[in-house]
Amino acid sequence: MTRVSDCLSFHVAPLQPDHMRLVWRDPTRAENRVRVTAHTCDCVNTVYELCHAGGQAHIRRTRRGDGPVQVHESHRWLFKEAQAVWLALLDGRAR
Repeated sequence: MTRVSDCLSFHVAPLQPDHMRLVWRDPTRAENRVRVTAHTCDCVNTVYELCHAGGQAHIRRTRRGDGPVQVHESHRWLFKEAQAVWLALLDGRAR
C-alpha cells in the first residue's frame, strides 16, 4: 500500500504474481443504501470502494477512461472477510 504525497487516499500496490482473482459482476442494486467506509485515491482511472449494506460488505470497482464509466462489484461477504479482501487488494495480493 503506497501513499502519494499530494493524494488523500491510498493507491493500490503493484499486482503480485500469485494474487487472488476477484470475480467482478454488474451491480445488483439489491440494497437501498450503501455506506462507503474506505476508498482508494481517485487520481487514477480505477477506483475501489469498500461498501457496507444489509449486514454485509463488498468491494465496488469503478473504471474511468476514454469510453463510458464501468462499475462492477465483488461478491458479498461478512464484514470481517471483506476487510481481509480489501487489505489484500491494497497490498496487491488481490485484484
